[in-house]
Amino acid sequence: MATEQAVNANTHTEPSLDKPLAKPEDEENKFGFWQAFGFNTMMMFGTGPFISIPYTVSSVDPAGPHALVGYSIALVACICDSLICGELGSMFPYSGGSATYLKHLYGENTLGQLAAFMFLFQFLVAGPAEVASGFIAIAEYLVYFDPDVLGYWSRVGISLAALTVSTLLLYRSNKEIGWISITLAAITIGAVILTLIFGFANFNSEYLEAPKGAFDGSTGKVLMSLAAATRFGVYDMTGYYDVCFMGDEVKNPRTTIPYSCITTAVVIGIVYLFVYVSVLGVLDWRVFQETYTDDFDGVQVGIMSLFFEEVVNSGFAKFFTIVVVLTIFGSVYSMMAGFQHLLYAGAKDGFFFEVFARRHSVKDIPHVSLLTLAVLSACWCFFSLDTVIDAMTTLLVFVQFIGQAIGLLYYRWVTPEEEQAEGWRMPLYPLPVIIQIVLFFFIFITSPSYLLYGDDPILDFSVVFLAIGVVLYMFRAKAQGGWPFDTKEDDKAIEAESPVVAA
Repeated sequence: MATEQAVNANTHTEPSLDKPLAKPEDEENKFGFWQAFGFNTMMMFGTGPFISIPYTVSSVDPAGPHALVGYSIALVACICDSLICGELGSMFPYSGGSATYLKHLYGENTLGQLAAFMFLFQFLVAGPAEVASGFIAIAEYLVYFDPDVLGYWSRVGISLAALTVSTLLLYRSNKEIGWISITLAAITIGAVILTLIFGFANFNSEYLEAPKGAFDGSTGKVLMSLAAATRFGVYDMTGYYDVCFMGDEVKNPRTTIPYSCITTAVVIGIVYLFVYVSVLGVLDWRVFQETYTDDFDGVQVGIMSLFFEEVVNSGFAKFFTIVVVLTIFGSVYSMMAGFQHLLYAGAKDGFFFEVFARRHSVKDIPHVSLLTLAVLSACWCFFSLDTVIDAMTTLLVFVQFIGQAIGLLYYRWVTPEEEQAEGWRMPLYPLPVIIQIVLFFFIFITSPSYLLYGDDPILDFSVVFLAIGVVLYMFRAKAQGGWPFDTKEDDKAIEAESPVVAA
């Protein structure tokens, strides 16, 4: 099985991948390195420090800038994961991202069918939740213009309106989508540079001092206290693999995918830390942190609006608020551009529901997948930002990150090196994979749980949801003759022995 799987991956002649899933007729319409880097960057920055800084500081107990320790743990885990994504994207450079990788790693005709299905099933929650978080943040920033008027329903309305605009923009060609991404990435980079300049020009190191008792107790107790900050770190970093979702749309994917994933994760991860430090060196966390807790009943304003109000004035803060809104919108737009290919690729390969395999007759985009993503994202727009982030992160960490890491170890172990799919290989293997698994399991098991910690039932919901997914897969596999109910091999054996067939 491993031999056949590797040969098929190398020659690209397997039944499910003999034709590119979304290959444009013109090679020039495909995405190059800078467009791939732009997609990854935009997906990261919009769901990055501009949203998460106050929530990260308020998430630890006691609250304070020492949350950066937990945040840094997540950055290390994600950089290690970028090596995994780069290797998998190079070996299996097809649209679908993790769904495609999991299928190949665990066996296309065996456990890989379940693994791929489960990734797409959890995506029905994690993907739309991540999309919605960006649009909720846009509404949070626009509250700055009039906190008394923009209440809950106004916030929901703004989120839904932004979602609608992004969906309509995605009814464009690949070339148009790519250049829109680069333009929005330029705005993002300008916003970050401006933040760093003003932040370090007005820096006060006293604001970065940890509160008394921040590191008291055992190592385990301290890590548990910092656990919430790690989830915000994962939330910020998600996106360095955005191009993996659209592998068929990428030029020279065996090099473009790994280079863009790793470069984005390392460079942007470092920039994130500088942004955190520059903002926390200007705003006293003791003043704003209570505003971003679950118990706060007032209006939560985007942190960068407060930042530029402090370092310049309210007029400039309003201008920069619009810049941040454009940045976040660009991020979510880039995110949706990649996400729309996921359900389509899974259905096209036959391991998810067939309705998602449809493409628009004129625009040639996976419109059923795109519209499903938009509708499910709209549902999440009614929830609070921290709840959406926790739900998204918990599912994503377990199924995608840990699932891929274990799958890569398994694939490399059972498949002879000469029979493995060609492509780029990470340095120091398997150390980055082991580090990734350990850190992400820590992030997963410390998620809010009613049964374990008497907290919100985020982890409990995730486990139940995944169990439902396994049950649904089994029913679908039984009906369609998929693994572990596959009868194809038995049918072939019967046909080979049949005198009628032989004749």
